[in-house]
Amino acid sequence: MEELLGKKLKFAGPRPVLYMPSEDSLIVADIHFGYEEALAAQGVFVYGSQFRKVISAVREARATTGARRLIIVGDLKHVFERLTRQERREVRDFLLSLAEMGLKEVILVRGNHDNYVAPLLREHGVVVVEEVMELGEFSLTHGHLEAELRGEYVIMGHEHPAIQIETGGYREKFKALLLMPTEGGKVLVILPALGEYLGNVVSLEREAYLSPIIRKEGIPARAVPVLVDQRLGVHSLVELKELYS
Repeated sequence: MEELLGKKLKFAGPRPVLYMPSEDSLIVADIHFGYEEALAAQGVFVYGSQFRKVISAVREARATTGARRLIIVGDLKHVFERLTRQERREVRDFLLSLAEMGLKEVILVRGNHDNYVAPLLREHGVVVVEEVMELGEFSLTHGHLEAELRGEYVIMGHEHPAIQIETGGYREKFKALLLMPTEGGKVLVILPALGEYLGNVVSLEREAYLSPIIRKEGIPARAVPVLVDQRLGVHSLVELKELYS
């Protein structure tokens, strides 16, 4: 497994799933169940493979690590204004699948899309954390709020980071984790989305990011992207300022 931050975190394979050995926990962000239904409502139809791929990624990570817990760092679901039929069905089936895998605990650190889902989650024993979850030197938060962050390292989602690399004469987009220092001396660990269709090409400019945490004190130019791809594997690259030079 590819290691991060001096073995404090590991990639549980070439998917956007981290493993924290000290807490025996898998960590993911931005699944966005219901995204396909939302696209269909706008007249955009995609093959509905996201649920199957999310289950596969978590199952492989659980088999590799034997983790007892899954922590979702926000945006389990997609639609803001309600809990849709697809979201309800997929969230329920996802939680049942996690139990079958042998995961003993599931925690959701609430994201800005996670409206109306808490009652369903609590029926299945999922713990919902509203803003920040503290785990020793780590703070876990979705990233949409300017929350108080005590940890040396901040694990977050919200941005769906990706990079573009020129291969064979054309540019291809790949999901990438970002290790971004801050002016306050913290390190932001910005997770790529586990959701299949989500990826925003990262920028050198603070103003291009959604999170108030990054916009306030992140240093994008010094961020190190870690490419995560099933075909290519997991690879740390150079700082963004060099990658974009």
